[in-house]
Amino acid sequence: MMDGYSVDGRKLYMRIADEIRNLIELGKFRPGEKLPTLQSLADQFSCSRATIREALGALRGQGLVEIRHGDGTYVRTASVEMWMQPLDAAILLGTNQVVQLIELQTAILAGIAHAAAKRRATQDYSALSRALFELEASGRHSEHRIASELHFYAVLAECAQNQVLENTFRVLQEALRSSLRLLNPKRDLGLHTCRALYDAVQMERADVAREVVYAYGEELIRAVRPQKFRMD
Repeated sequence: MMDGYSVDGRKLYMRIADEIRNLIELGKFRPGEKLPTLQSLADQFSCSRATIREALGALRGQGLVEIRHGDGTYVRTASVEMWMQPLDAAILLGTNQVVQLIELQTAILAGIAHAAAKRRATQDYSALSRALFELEASGRHSEHRIASELHFYAVLAECAQNQVLENTFRVLQEALRSSLRLLNPKRDLGLHTCRALYDAVQMERADVAREVVYAYGEELIRAVRPQKFRMD
């Protein structure tokens, strides 16, 4: 491998993230357990600590691990959503409640996008660029596409440098994941939105970034309203 790529042509951190995920699913790292140190993982996978940080960031975006600053990285507590084929929580709600949930998600993401764009001049946003690349490389109709879109938003939340907004996004992340699963035909909308968000943030156009998110939310609501939510 060279220049951060593994032998199969993928970014090295993506391959390592997949390997750690497999270890979690096999029970080698159990829910609630602290992962080895960055250096131990770097030695195990023969890579740099920076690559391990990227891999753990990707896993956090997928909801599999929790990074506790000053303490370490822990496997998230097992849940039905993580370990079984999910029955999306949103399907249990009526259409009005789903719309309200999307409105809340949109408002939080809009605040994150606005703050991230305002801080562009003082921050290194290379991680956001990598997150967008990962999203563009993901398969169109796959769980990886959803995880990659969520990872982009998670990195954007870190760029916003607002702990309240970032924590709120973390709380809403699984609900947003459910929304994206329900909106499978509209999934390319997320990719186009992330591209537009990236451009607006890089150009420090905070108001444009915020409006991109609100336009996305409106499209999600249009897609939701015609659907019939029921239990078979």
